[in-house]
Amino acid sequence: MRRNLIPVLLCIAMFACRRNEAEPASTPRSVKCVAVQTATVRTYVQVRGTLVPLPDRQAQVAPQVSGRILRVEVREGDAVTAGQIVARIDDAPLADSAQEADAALERARAENGNAKTTLARLQHVFDRGIVAKQEVDDAAARDASTQAAEQENEASARTAHRQIERAVVRSPLAGVVLAVFKKPGELVDGTPATPVVEIADISELELAADVPVQDLVLIKKGSAASISFPGVGSEAFSGTVSRVSPAVDRATGMGSVRIMLEPAATLVPPVGTFGVARIDTGEPHAVILVPQVALRSVLGEGGELVVCGADKLAHVKKVSPGSVRDGLVEIAAELVATDRVAVEPVLGLNDGDPIAVSP
Repeated sequence: MRRNLIPVLLCIAMFACRRNEAEPASTPRSVKCVAVQTATVRTYVQVRGTLVPLPDRQAQVAPQVSGRILRVEVREGDAVTAGQIVARIDDAPLADSAQEADAALERARAENGNAKTTLARLQHVFDRGIVAKQEVDDAAARDASTQAAEQENEASARTAHRQIERAVVRSPLAGVVLAVFKKPGELVDGTPATPVVEIADISELELAADVPVQDLVLIKKGSAASISFPGVGSEAFSGTVSRVSPAVDRATGMGSVRIMLEPAATLVPPVGTFGVARIDTGEPHAVILVPQVALRSVLGEGGELVVCGADKLAHVKKVSPGSVRDGLVEIAAELVATDRVAVEPVLGLNDGDPIAVSP
């Protein structure tokens, strides 16, 4: 009986071996791969701010006298020249004050003239020995007093007439009216707390930004920058750092940076528009870029890429991703320019898995 079983077992073993030889070890997985890119880039600091005129080319214009506004001569968007009238204040009370000052001046002049005449007459008769020296001295003191009173009243009269001139509010610079704060009939107190209009020269604009100290120390005056305005368009404007604050706010730890926009042929966004600037902070250097979709995250810092090897195997490499630029991630020295990385699928590939690169 045992002799009859031996041939049967041998047949079963041979059949099993042939079946294992016919089965492939593993089926290659279809993967889409793309070549890595190389580029020359600069390190940069990204800041956010608003578009503003130059500090000395913007002013909120307030009357120098208190009173009621009679007329506002301009509207938002109007172009104005230096010295142009932008508003008028009711000057009737000021005219009355000027008239009183003129009357006081005339009275002081008359008194001074009388004092001079008296002094001359007493001096004449004193020379003949008719009056005492004391009378001449008294007349000279009165003449000096009335002369001082005349000068004082002259100054008061000039001030009163100057106040009338100040009731006409003029633009201190040429530019465009950005805002109108007051309407006819409203009151102003003659201080900067009650401006009537805001005027700025918008021929040159800057992006003003507050920057944390760790970025502030990297920014240098004269550095190149690229500025974009989200929500306005995709166009980027060139700029140059014009000012870097030498100090930071003690409460916030932020310092100010201003970036001058270079003249552009296209329309520049309006004043107050939010913008984002990339400021160059280093020398150009070569980097390798891969699509952001190719990067797999791992626990902790860093990430993983699946390199499509020439041996038709997947090779998982740990990488240190850097800056993201237009959907491409900067990778350090873990790759070479001839490498290809998997972009679809990215997950589920293990190191050493066979792959078939699809078109």
